[in-house]
Amino acid sequence: MKRISIAPQLRFRHDQSDVPLDKLLALLAEVDIHGNLQAASQVLGLSYRGAWGHVKEAEAVMGAPLLTMARGRGAVLTPLAQRLLWGQKRLAARLGPLLETMASELQHELDDLIVHDTRQLRIFASHGLAVAALAEFAARAGLPLDVSYRGSLEAVAALGKSECEMASFHVPVGPLAEPVLAHYAPLLKGKAYRVADVASRRLGLLVARGNPLGIGSVSDLARVGARFANRERGSGTRIIFELLLAQAGEDPADIHGTENIELTHAAVAAYIASGRADAGLAIEAAAAQFGLDFLPVLTERYCLMFPESAAGHPLIRGLLDILQSREYKEAVHAIPGYGDGETGRVTPLSEAFPALK
Repeated sequence: MKRISIAPQLRFRHDQSDVPLDKLLALLAEVDIHGNLQAASQVLGLSYRGAWGHVKEAEAVMGAPLLTMARGRGAVLTPLAQRLLWGQKRLAARLGPLLETMASELQHELDDLIVHDTRQLRIFASHGLAVAALAEFAARAGLPLDVSYRGSLEAVAALGKSECEMASFHVPVGPLAEPVLAHYAPLLKGKAYRVADVASRRLGLLVARGNPLGIGSVSDLARVGARFANRERGSGTRIIFELLLAQAGEDPADIHGTENIELTHAAVAAYIASGRADAGLAIEAAAAQFGLDFLPVLTERYCLMFPESAAGHPLIRGLLDILQSREYKEAVHAIPGYGDGETGRVTPLSEAFPALK
């Protein structure tokens, strides 16, 4: 299947020089892994001389060293090189889902002009690794999926206006379920929807390795002066965070950085890992991805919802078949902090969430 893709690119501009950093960053990333320029160059199919020349050329343009060389051709990244790598990781985490959504919208416009059969299953979903895996499985199966990443409230509202065929939202298991569902109730009550469980996942506080500030819960954030990386309003995670603060009797205004908005769990993790924040609320998989400590707070259900009237739609049926397959459940199980115990279960909305009756 031919698809449009959009990727961000870091470039360094100085006077008449305009240097794309893609190859340099790939090389620095491998040096960071192997601690050796020779090994890094071999992984990328470069000669040692060519790799060294590439580094020296970039250093000349930037006016500062990127590698500190040791005996036996060992190499250590300088603070500048480390900051460049973290900049790339934050860029990918922050813009990746947004660019995927833009690419999907552009693809849809192009399909209207060049493809006779433009039937697609439009899904508005909050970003998560299980739904990203679902999109990959659908692509391999030739199932035309159009995934746009949106906040949970926006996704559910769009489903009610028939702007998509399926929408995702996530709800805590336990005492917070009812107050979270109250935010969705005006959009869901009276609707004849079905709910498909995608995964369960653990949500908690992400902190730097070793938890240097000794954070134990949201009650500690203001006390220790932690810099917080927050999510956007309308996101399910932001709703949960504000409920946790209210439950603990904490004022968001007392927490430094709650105005720092990141659009995905991975972006929150990257912001913390790069030293720009001390804590954030996100899924365990994001902590594992960026080498952070994870302090579990709760488990939540990540679900997809669709109208009862569309239950027999061949594209929806095809997606449910993927959700219920052994291969997909194994993929979900392999994601840190995710569970596949209810993956693929389909129930009426009133049965899935009785509090909405």
